[in-house]
Amino acid sequence: MLLILKSIASKFYRQVRLVFFQRDNRIFSFDANLKSFNGSCIEVREGTVIDSSSSIGSYSYIGRNCFISKSSIGRYCSIANNVSIGQGEHDLTKISTSSIFYDSPYELLTSKNCIIKDDVWIGVDAIILRGVTVGTGAVVGANSVVTKDVPPYSVVVGSPAKLIKYRFEEDKITEILKSEWWKETPKAAKKIFTELNKK
Repeated sequence: MLLILKSIASKFYRQVRLVFFQRDNRIFSFDANLKSFNGSCIEVREGTVIDSSSSIGSYSYIGRNCFISKSSIGRYCSIANNVSIGQGEHDLTKISTSSIFYDSPYELLTSKNCIIKDDVWIGVDAIILRGVTVGTGAVVGANSVVTKDVPPYSVVVGSPAKLIKYRFEEDKITEILKSEWWKETPKAAKKIFTELNKK
């Protein structure tokens, strides 16, 4: 009986979150801070933790059991399950790496900006370290550990992640970036895609 009541209460709480959350966002995690969503049509799946210092753009999807700390994520991003972005990093130059000895542990551990630009796809189990910027349209392969900036429309894989190719020729990448289609609604973006495909 107690399990049934817990299940009903859990479903009711989830429905309340969804009903009262604005701009058509679908948030299925109790650990995703609502202050981090600054767009519409965002979906976050169960078990994902997003702190209040992060920012998530419109039309982005974040899978199950992800951990996002003090990071900026753009529009139209696709983030698979079990991805970690911008987790705290300890200072190796200090005698001890224990945060017990830090005056402001959270600020020190998350001092470098972590930026995921627009239309980025991050594969399952990937780790994006603090201070890294992942460029627009880039792809991060599953199980990759990204330790340095990723250029726009490139594909990186491995641990540490290495660039293996670009998705398009340089001229095409320039045209796509110039279009800034990610600032548009999906309907308007599709029209831009049609024009880009003609070139």
